[in-house]
Amino acid sequence: MNGSLADQLKAGFRRHAAGVALVVGETPVGPVGATVSSLASVSVEPPLLSFSLARASSVGPQLVGCDALSVFVLAATQADLAATYADREAERFTAAQGWVRDDGRLVLPDAVATFRGRPAHVIPAGGSGLVLLEVERVELGPATAPLVHHDRAYWAPGAVPRPRALRVAEG
Repeated sequence: MNGSLADQLKAGFRRHAAGVALVVGETPVGPVGATVSSLASVSVEPPLLSFSLARASSVGPQLVGCDALSVFVLAATQADLAATYADREAERFTAAQGWVRDDGRLVLPDAVATFRGRPAHVIPAGGSGLVLLEVERVELGPATAPLVHHDRAYWAPGAVPRPRALRVAEG
């Protein structure tokens, strides 16, 4: 493959399917949010998750400056929402998108899971920041198909036929 190592890295990761989430925080001027596909479980004890944000983006620094963050894991039916929050110019946090307020907190009822917590560490990593979120609460939503990002598009995963068990040859 021709191209720079950066181009090759991008092309390789386009072949990696990943779940999609929205990271949301409250600022003095209102809520901010971004679509991420880098969400990962880090630790159960203490409960930590991670995601990365571009440091050069307008939203990334605002999010890591928030006292509390919510991470909404999106359902397959929420591809439009993911695309909206990946677009810098799109309108955000509207009732038509499914947002509601409960005790002052933003809630996305159709998210398959919500993790709420505090940014514990932000580790500079090239042009991004790796955020470690100290999870304080988990809210489970409907048990439905998750949204997946693969090769610059959103997908709904399908079931894979159950593989037959491999038999070990007796010897």
